[in-house]
Amino acid sequence: MPEDLALPRCALLYTDFMLTSTFIHAPGIGKTTETGLWRQGALSWGEFLEDPSAYKVGPSKKQGLIETVERSALMLADRRADYFARSLPSREHWRAIKEFPRIGFLDIETDGGTSGNSITIIGLGDGYETKIYVKGVDLPAFAYECQEYDGFVTFFGGGFDLPMLQRRFPVLQSVFADRLHIDLCPLLRRLGYKGGLKSIERQLKINRVPETEGLSGLDAVRLWDIYQRKGVGAEDALRLLLAYNREDVENMKLLLDFAFPKLIEDAGWLNKLAFTR
Repeated sequence: MPEDLALPRCALLYTDFMLTSTFIHAPGIGKTTETGLWRQGALSWGEFLEDPSAYKVGPSKKQGLIETVERSALMLADRRADYFARSLPSREHWRAIKEFPRIGFLDIETDGGTSGNSITIIGLGDGYETKIYVKGVDLPAFAYECQEYDGFVTFFGGGFDLPMLQRRFPVLQSVFADRLHIDLCPLLRRLGYKGGLKSIERQLKINRVPETEGLSGLDAVRLWDIYQRKGVGAEDALRLLLAYNREDVENMKLLLDFAFPKLIEDAGWLNKLAFTR
């Protein structure tokens, strides 16, 4: 960023606390009102609560806004990710990720079917290590171990991974409802990056290891079928399938790191900080 456009250090630090600068989960508060609050200098819940009367908000919205901000501060202090999972608009769950860093990067593979029993592989990573659950070995353990996370990052998980997992493990319906969900597919589309996971990786020059380069979800189905036949090459097929799933999981961390500052900018946050200098 050129020096003359650089934000003050204190302003940059605010971006690590995007959740505590968020007001759109209050009744009747949309993006326009939220950016208006930022423009007036309400850069955090604390600043707003110091003197709510100082900020111009419609009288029909003011009391609900005060109550929501007060409750949000309490829920954050109690580390209640479930409150924010239910109160934030789903497309804005990304705002909470810095405050709830116990996030799991999640991706599944299937045998090509649509029932819950079609899930063959579940990959779950924390950004440092990735565990892969395999059908017929330890798949049910996922339904319990995933509950240690405050939320999940997926790519098109809202349309595929989470519904499939809920069919396989009905207990996850309530678990997922109480967890944050950052779906990179619509978030990246919002930023102008369209296509599937592999396409966006190529656009951003994220490389895969040679043995998995070019593999797709259809290959994942084929590899599982080879493994299930238990013939020649079965173990090699499973090994390649696990490597493919592992890269799906671990590359989502790279995509999230890329998207986060751009999402902040897209929300209008940096512009408001610059305005208040």
